[in-house]
Amino acid sequence: MTKGPSTPHSFPGWTDLFQSLSTPFALLQRQTNQNIKLLRSNTAFQQLFNLRLRSRAQGLNQLPADFISQLQLLCQHQKPVFWCLSTDQDNCRHFKMQLEQPEPSDPASYLLVMQDISEQQNALLLLQQQKDELQKRLTDIEQLKNRISEQAIRDPLTNLFNRRFLNEFMERELALARRNQKPLAVVMLDLDHFKQLNDQFGHQTGDTVIEMVAKHLLRQSRRTDILFRYGGEEFLVILPNTNAAQARHLAENWRQHVQQAQVFAKHQTISITLSAGLACYPEHGTTAFNLIQAADEALYQAKAAGRNQVMMC
Repeated sequence: MTKGPSTPHSFPGWTDLFQSLSTPFALLQRQTNQNIKLLRSNTAFQQLFNLRLRSRAQGLNQLPADFISQLQLLCQHQKPVFWCLSTDQDNCRHFKMQLEQPEPSDPASYLLVMQDISEQQNALLLLQQQKDELQKRLTDIEQLKNRISEQAIRDPLTNLFNRRFLNEFMERELALARRNQKPLAVVMLDLDHFKQLNDQFGHQTGDTVIEMVAKHLLRQSRRTDILFRYGGEEFLVILPNTNAAQARHLAENWRQHVQQAQVFAKHQTISITLSAGLACYPEHGTTAFNLIQAADEALYQAKAAGRNQVMMC
């Protein structure tokens, strides 16, 4: 008479090997009501779940609810699932759970194999952490590069664009003006008697005045206007899509607001005024150099005419 296939339930020699393996195994049976019964389990399985009963069949009520849920999912779809057992040290043991049929003639019986993949999973988690840290460092580096780039084109005292960035802006705005056949104006502004102010009240007061004037210019400018600290007490403003009359109106507005501002130093009020010269494209020039030169000449005329006024070439 031919013997049937050996299972942990029917062959003691296989059972001894089954019990000695370090991988958790369990023999399961799916009942007619779709409940799952634990028939046998090896020592590794019992130690994993702290089970006392080993020989006789028992229900799954002693096992964690999330494990039972994964087990039911496994029995339903017959595809490997993954389960994590939390430990006292807030760590996890990761298992890959899959089913084998040790007895083809008994389709209701399954051998549950729980492969400990903690090392692989922890390695993957560590790799992901390192990837996240690297991504954060790359993001930080990119942000630092952006800040450095921004600082390279900004004046640290006023936060206006600095002179080094002027040519790039001018060429871009002139190209747009030519393409769209729109006007463009350039205004050069200079604080009156600034050297005397520095000599009398000190450079710290001079810096305060420059910072104050920059804030007034920003507050009274349009969103499309581009402001630069041209150097020392000089400012330059590019006014896209602005004709001569509009540019003069803006420059007069800046001049009046600065004149009305009050700066206190050494227990007294300091009067601040500025002079401005403006030039327009295409009337006064078609290149950045010509326009800036024309605005500078107009500024010189404003200074020569008595200061605290706006002049145009």
